[in-house]
Amino acid sequence: MKIKLFGNVAIYLSWSLVIGFFLYYLSILGAMAYALFIDGVAGGFGQFISIPSFILVFGVGIGFTIMRKHTLKENELGKALKKDFILAGWIGFLVGLGFLGAGMDEQFGNIEWGISIVVSNLKTVTIPLLYGYICGNMLEASLTKPITD
Repeated sequence: MKIKLFGNVAIYLSWSLVIGFFLYYLSILGAMAYALFIDGVAGGFGQFISIPSFILVFGVGIGFTIMRKHTLKENELGKALKKDFILAGWIGFLVGLGFLGAGMDEQFGNIEWGISIVVSNLKTVTIPLLYGYICGNMLEASLTKPITD
């Protein structure tokens, strides 16, 4: 099924897309629930939600795609968004490393404190990568025209 958004941009829905979405979503949710509630890992579902990371990945990913929209062919939008969202996730990773390094400058020479800062802030560094890969793959799957049509 094709849902036209605007211009020549459309979302393509199929049973395989819907089943794949629910399979990956339930797999991630199930693995997290198992780790949190059965294995007793510290943390919670809220540890995977970061509004600044989402804004960075979404804004940079869409921005890169818009900047090069004139170079894309008709059916390349989904693939371009995937590539740009993954790149935006890595940029978010580097920004997080910058924040992490800035926090370590304050206690130069105190190794124990520096290691605790790195470990406690790994979420800041890794969440943009997670968002970039998941959003990029979802957009590619839903915005790329099926071969069979």
